[in-house]
Amino acid sequence: MVESIRELREICGSKKKQPLYMELVSMKMSVYITKLLLYTKISADYVTISMIILLIIGSGFMAFGGLWSILTGILIIHFTIILDNVNGEVARYWKEDGLIGTFLEQVYHNIAVPLVFFMLAFGVFMRTGYTPILIFGFLCAVFGKPIILNSIKDAVIEERSSEIKTGKKVKVSLAGKLNMKGGDTKIGGNLYRAYDIVREFWVYPANIVHITLLAILELINASYGFTSQYMLFIIYLAAYGSISVLIQTVAFIVNYKGKTVDHYYEALFKKK
Repeated sequence: MVESIRELREICGSKKKQPLYMELVSMKMSVYITKLLLYTKISADYVTISMIILLIIGSGFMAFGGLWSILTGILIIHFTIILDNVNGEVARYWKEDGLIGTFLEQVYHNIAVPLVFFMLAFGVFMRTGYTPILIFGFLCAVFGKPIILNSIKDAVIEERSSEIKTGKKVKVSLAGKLNMKGGDTKIGGNLYRAYDIVREFWVYPANIVHITLLAILELINASYGFTSQYMLFIIYLAAYGSISVLIQTVAFIVNYKGKTVDHYYEALFKKK
């Protein structure tokens, strides 16, 4: 017998802080799907695999159809965000733990933003013939992810792996207090605090909400004609891509000057 919804929230609900959209929407709905899946004993890994498949299907709808197809595709992708909570809840309920699950989840998160943005841009291009939208879609796809922060993590893992293999410890020299957000510069810390607020309304999954609202507005526009069709998508992709490039450029300068990668390494591996 599977526990009640209230009990399930206590047993397998996430204790970590989640993006605002997930806390307000997807986490409220996910437990009901989790309850159904617990009767089947489907593992969290299969839930994550279904997320990847649905992500590809939803992106395909966005690329190869009209406005209703774009809306359908983005709603499918919304469902994968709900499943992103479900897989964690299922894993916690059955006490599943393993690198395979983490690997599958990383695959989903690494392809979600690039796939959604570029397929949307491609779909708009197919309907309008406006070639520059492919460039903006590319910028959104590449710079819409936190590539600088991911690069810092990759660098630390690579460095630590090299040390383990060779037995050589590379010395890290830092000035001031350890700070993984912005390094040892005051402006870096201030920018990170500001970005922590902005990201709730800018990065994934907030950008999926943006696209959903735009798809609805485009459908209204198709009926009332207050602007050219697909113009809202074009403006959004151009703005999102350009601003994302600026954000990542600033992030590179701040983290390079502040030696954030050294701070991150020390925080993880420095002997106490």
